[in-house]
Amino acid sequence: MTNKQKYRDFCKKEKDIPIFSKDWWLDSVCGKDNWDVVLFEKGGEIWGSLPYYKTKKAIFEIITMPKLTQTMGVYIKYPAKQKYYKKLSWEKEVMNNLILNLPKVDYFSQNFDKRVTNWLPFYWAGFKQTTRYTYVIENISIKDLENNFETDIRRRRRKAYKIGIEVFESDDIEKFYELNSMTFLRQGIKIPYSFEFVKNLYTVCKQNDAVKMYFAKNSENIVIAANFLVYDDNSVYYLMGGIHPDFKDLGGMDIVQFESIKFALESGRAFDFEGSMIESIERYFRSFGAMQKPYFNISKINSKLLKIRQLIKNKC
Repeated sequence: MTNKQKYRDFCKKEKDIPIFSKDWWLDSVCGKDNWDVVLFEKGGEIWGSLPYYKTKKAIFEIITMPKLTQTMGVYIKYPAKQKYYKKLSWEKEVMNNLILNLPKVDYFSQNFDKRVTNWLPFYWAGFKQTTRYTYVIENISIKDLENNFETDIRRRRRKAYKIGIEVFESDDIEKFYELNSMTFLRQGIKIPYSFEFVKNLYTVCKQNDAVKMYFAKNSENIVIAANFLVYDDNSVYYLMGGIHPDFKDLGGMDIVQFESIKFALESGRAFDFEGSMIESIERYFRSFGAMQKPYFNISKINSKLLKIRQLIKNKC
């Protein structure tokens, strides 16, 4: 069996593998032939994995993040009842093996899942780390959730319900993409993925019981906001959203997000806003009472030409 075939079986058995590293997700966002995986095997069993998306940019071969994919990186399965010292030793053994078996490329850059808190073996192998942040709501009652909302969120929610805004679930991927496109258009940015890409991703997620879309409509049945959620056994992720610019101040997105968070908590999952390093978006996520969680971007430049370019860029 190839590594990819072994990994497909591994994904079926290991329920804790995040959705963004699942084989079927990678088939959709990368293309079935455009991703691969390195594995750490011991005693006839898989104990670690690192899937990767390999592509070309100009003359350079790179490993990078595919579209609409928040994290990938290392997944480690731990032997039972390990002491902390042994756990760190185990992580070092697994990661060292995975690093050694990565393909040689000019540039490597991946976001690791927030549960990966030890990147030392990558540091020792010459990789660099940048800390990024997401915002997560977990292990809280709905009542306490509402108490943690910032004042403006409470006010806009009350206003939305008072003027008759309603939230509903739908499979209308065309309407979602329309609203999502409006959000990019309002910012003067070209939408970075096609309708077919999003439609295919939705279909695959639906087949794997891993997607929901919530919509908000006003009293005239005009759909004014929507979001696109994906989820695994542990977390619900806010993947994308969209707001009609003519109705952006009515609180539609606020109550859409509230219903999404309720779904996560009531199903025993965490709600992950997927974070943003953009100040205004970070503030909005934080206003729901979400907790800041760090995750790592791990990178390495192998190409001498790219290293020179980076040096010149840093000095300019």
